[in-house]
Amino acid sequence: FDETKHVFFSEAKPAAGAWMPSQVVDFMIAELDAGRFYIICPDHDVDRETDNLRMTWTMQDITQNRPPLSRWHEDYKEPFQAYLEAEKEKKSSDN
Repeated sequence: FDETKHVFFSEAKPAAGAWMPSQVVDFMIAELDAGRFYIICPDHDVDRETDNLRMTWTMQDITQNRPPLSRWHEDYKEPFQAYLEAEKEKKSSDN
């Protein structure tokens, strides 16, 4: 067995954007110390605002009867991008 060829992810060979386990634990402890119940661990791929908007869209898959993970579905890719842009624009104009 050669882990350099067969292991998708390891601390020695992290996936792009991934956090190391120690980073996740440190973040979790900081969030618990801050009294937060829900802990959404960030990654190095997107900012927190984009992550929150993705989660909101995904929850709306249920409430709006869209297919699961609709942001990747051909019929919803463009509406999802439009949603992201509109929400980010709305937030920037509110500030």
